Amino acid sequence: MSQTIQPSGLSRRGALASMLAATAAALPVMASAAPHAQDAALQALSDAFWLVHNEIQSADYLAEHEYGSPEQKRLEAKLDQLCQQEGLLVKQLAQVPARTQSGLKAKAAILQSLLPDIMRDCYLSDDSGEFLLVMSLLGDLTGGAQI
Repeated sequence: MSQTIQPSGLSRRGALASMLAATAAALPVMASAAPHAQDAALQALSDAFWLVHNEIQSADYLAEHEYGSPEQKRLEAKLDQLCQQEGLLVKQLAQVPARTQSGLKAKAAILQSLLPDIMRDCYLSDDSGEFLLVMSLLGDLTGGAQI
């Protein structure tokens, strides 16, 4: 299965801001009936995100290739495509409100996975009060699950 990925222009920082806003907006909206049906679209996007994210993580740790080699160029092109796809999925996730605790946990787990790398990539300290507060909130929402 091949997909054409269009560049979204979405930065990881923009994706983070969108995801934080969507998660914060969804906090008061917790329904108890039929959680899977209420968050079916969100769960499908979440599943797609984790497939792509895990592929990125495994590709990041492949053996290093000589700079400029065909293997290195192929890996970089694949990672670029996967990162674009991941960015699109995060943007889509931010647009789907979580309606249940399960949906909130799905969004929080994604943020919990992405936020540390984003903070480091942006040269922000992961021991700042703001970062620790966000991670604490995400931990509370995911029941303390370590990703």
